[in-house]
Amino acid sequence: MKILKSSNKNFINSLNKILSKRGENLHNNIDKAVKNILKEVKDYGDEALIKYSKKFDKIDLKIEDLLLQKKVRNSYKKNINQKIFNSFLKTIHNVKKFHNLQKPKDYELSSNGVKIKSRWNPIDSVGLYIPGGKHVYPSSFIMNVVPAVIAGVKRIVCVTPPSKIINPYILALFDQFKIQEVYQIGGPQAIAALAFGTETIKPVNKIFGPGNHYVTSAKKQVFGKVGIDLIAGPSEIVVVANESNNPSWVATDLIAQAEHDINAQSILITNSDKFAQKVIEQINIFKKKLPKENTISKSLKNNGIVIFVKNILESIDIINNIAPEHLHLHVKEKVRILKNISNAGCVFMGEYSTEAFGDYIVGSNHILPTFGSSKYSSGLGVLDFMKRNSIVQITSKGYKKNQNDVQQM
Repeated sequence: MKILKSSNKNFINSLNKILSKRGENLHNNIDKAVKNILKEVKDYGDEALIKYSKKFDKIDLKIEDLLLQKKVRNSYKKNINQKIFNSFLKTIHNVKKFHNLQKPKDYELSSNGVKIKSRWNPIDSVGLYIPGGKHVYPSSFIMNVVPAVIAGVKRIVCVTPPSKIINPYILALFDQFKIQEVYQIGGPQAIAALAFGTETIKPVNKIFGPGNHYVTSAKKQVFGKVGIDLIAGPSEIVVVANESNNPSWVATDLIAQAEHDINAQSILITNSDKFAQKVIEQINIFKKKLPKENTISKSLKNNGIVIFVKNILESIDIINNIAPEHLHLHVKEKVRILKNISNAGCVFMGEYSTEAFGDYIVGSNHILPTFGSSKYSSGLGVLDFMKRNSIVQITSKGYKKNQNDVQQM
């Protein structure tokens, strides 16, 4: 991991250089290829979807297969472990409980013959992209669909790459939420279908859900025609810890992020050189026992940073500059630090508050802003599935009172 000291004259410049480098070369030559796919789906509809399913997913689909059939949807019933699914049900309960409190209220003002009102409505239709292939994320589906349901979205459309065996827990969740439209189509072609529509798939108003670089590029390119949730980059965490903390636990926090992706970023901020050495020793011990040792090593070598500060409270300005997706405060000064943090996707307080709990079970949303975008955006929530309009009603009295000012302006 790279070593930086906050006392160095060029510390911020050096840090920002490392942070910005991580986004380089992620989309080389991708945007152009995606643009062609989007155009072809827009021009040729279902025919293009069938073509790209064969080309990229190596699966021959017929047009009638695009909508996932009941026989496939019901196949999960013999293939899930109910004990495991009960954990998903617990997550759903907790996410609902937390997100229900986010639903906004309408309000109005009335004075001198003028009434103005702010009114919230759900978006009419949304598309949820659900990755398939190597990585399947039932938990991410829950994080998307629950706030959509709470917001009152009438039409929820799901797309997922075609596969000979679709993950049974994803199928069970479709059933749990009574999703009517599930299409087995993935990649940029799925985003194009949601944005422009085809003979089989009606377009939606906004698109949500994680995907690879091609899916991310497609979402960027269709933005404007439809809304999108956010541009998700590789996962990232900042951990603040020192000698009073457990180096093994800090090591696992950093590893849990590094194993996601070679572009993931793990940053430790500490005021103790000895503690940092202990953490690195633990990382080297742990990663040898893990199946993703190679990914962890590359991620930490390319993007891992240890930042040394003289006083642990110096971490505040550094964190707000980084604006991390995840922030884990192990230190006893955590409450004081938190009060001054404005830029972070989700903050985990204390040694026991590991990120996995936030990702899976406690009810907070794990779809969070990355690449420093927490400086201006938030994690996914109910408001993302709603829109607001203003209503103006003026009486004769209000008209007469305001007409001269309007004319003057």
